[in-house]
Amino acid sequence: MQKSKAKALAWSGTVMALLATFFHIIGFATPHWLESFEQAKSRFDRIGLWTACFHNFGYDRDQLGKEYDGCHWIYSYEFKPIFDWLNPGWFLGVQIMMTLVLIINIITSILLLLGRLGMFVHYKDFFTQFTCSMMMFLSGALISLSVTLFGIKSDTDRQWFPRPDQNYLAWSFGLMVVAGFFCIFSAMCLLFDSLRIRWDMEKKKAQTDPYKGYKMKPVPPQYE
Repeated sequence: MQKSKAKALAWSGTVMALLATFFHIIGFATPHWLESFEQAKSRFDRIGLWTACFHNFGYDRDQLGKEYDGCHWIYSYEFKPIFDWLNPGWFLGVQIMMTLVLIINIITSILLLLGRLGMFVHYKDFFTQFTCSMMMFLSGALISLSVTLFGIKSDTDRQWFPRPDQNYLAWSFGLMVVAGFFCIFSAMCLLFDSLRIRWDMEKKKAQTDPYKGYKMKPVPPQYE
């Protein structure tokens, strides 16, 4: 009974880590973090971490007076004249944190999956489980910080998009929030499993050598 519960806890942490990675990849790659309401008929369409879409959009501080139309990579030559406006410092920070999370999640998911299948690190190892749990906690923290920063700045940074009331946080952003929850839940399962492994290890040591740590005191000689 205890073994089945232990396996369920370990597999739950692994499955949630895989789901977190899956949702993170979709939110990471799709350009639907912030969108404009259709009724607003704005020249701004949508933006993701790496792609921005416009409809004959003209930036008032662009000396070239160029109009931007269609979807392009934010770091492309097309957006070079407005790059500093399109990609402010806080948005660059979000991109960096999301990239770090992607790397951490992929590595952790591979380690956990191989461990469950017995092809790499053993899932009964305390250090492995504890390290994976800390990595997932770090991913959850970075995602929480990123989505909070993006949610606040997209509504308050008037230097970015001047009419935030015409925009809303879209489904790519929502998937990233879901990924953050899965990261935290996975980390909790793996942490509890690592503590269980350590407790089992200490219990086995106590059973194999119950008198370890005890020293026999010498009996003083008695003279009649």
